Amino acid sequence: MAQPTLPRSVYEETARLFFEYGNSVVAAARASGIGYHTYASRLRKAREMGLVTSSASTPAKERENVVTAKVVLKPVYRIQQRKSKPNETKRVLAIGDCHDGPNLSDKTRFYAMGKYAKDNEVDQIIQIGDFASVDSLNRFDGNDTLKGKEKPSFGQDMKSFQEAIRAFHKGLDGYDVPKHVTLGNHEDRIWSYTNKNPEIVDMLDQILFATMDDYNWTYSPYGEFYFIGDVGFTHAPLNTMGKAYGGMQSENSIARDAMHDIVYGHTHKRLDKTFPKIGNQFVNIINLGTSLPEGHIEEYARHTLTGWSYGVYDIQIKDGKIYETNWLPIGKLMKEYGEGYAGD
Repeated sequence: MAQPTLPRSVYEETARLFFEYGNSVVAAARASGIGYHTYASRLRKAREMGLVTSSASTPAKERENVVTAKVVLKPVYRIQQRKSKPNETKRVLAIGDCHDGPNLSDKTRFYAMGKYAKDNEVDQIIQIGDFASVDSLNRFDGNDTLKGKEKPSFGQDMKSFQEAIRAFHKGLDGYDVPKHVTLGNHEDRIWSYTNKNPEIVDMLDQILFATMDDYNWTYSPYGEFYFIGDVGFTHAPLNTMGKAYGGMQSENSIARDAMHDIVYGHTHKRLDKTFPKIGNQFVNIINLGTSLPEGHIEEYARHTLTGWSYGVYDIQIKDGKIYETNWLPIGKLMKEYGEGYAGD
């Protein structure tokens, strides 16, 4: 049964509240009294109707305190498929694992990424997941251990993430471009923690979502593919056991099973390779490496075999396939595009 169409005045009121509360989806949803998910759905429709535009809006209101949104939990069932426009042509700024956290207080790299996107007029931005490390919910170091007591609070994690998003948008400087995050295993820590503590369901994840919603980032679940043409973006391709492909040359297994081009992250090791298939076919596999500061090694990987690659990719998609790639080392990117960033 088709859903009844709401009158235009409803979407006009939705847009008005969004502007009145400083572009904060959470605050506007609270004021509307209809719940976060319902309000966010109406806001998306208002954008489609042209009632919410970048020129009409004001910069998102900076929030000092972490807030939560009251929502109603509903089951969501997804049947993932490729887009209906496989011949899409687009220039994409593809950003590997950022691993933002309170221990990395300098947000210049995020400003530089945003400024690069604006100055080079990319068509879309994809962040491949692990945007935030969320070390507060790290389950490997128990809270009763010495290492566990060094972990930041969840509030500190989210405050740092908000600073990173703000720095990115300062670099964009009003440039209106679609932005998407394919959530990673580090963001997935939120759902793992919630699963073990069900009384906090719909609290922690809504803080993460609210930050992205406020700056118009869309997002997809960990493990799900997000398609541009026939190119699938995901944090880590999952095998038949629901685990990320592993091994020294995991890209060989990924390419063997793939039916389309894949861009992923997770391992922090850059890869850009074409794999031929029998029958005059081929797939392109790209691993984006990491966009951590040059030379930074996360504590869990110290004294191990790393070989991490630090940078981002400028990817040209033509007729639905990866056509051209350009690797941008993070140090060079920060030097050329980070000048002038003075923080919050």
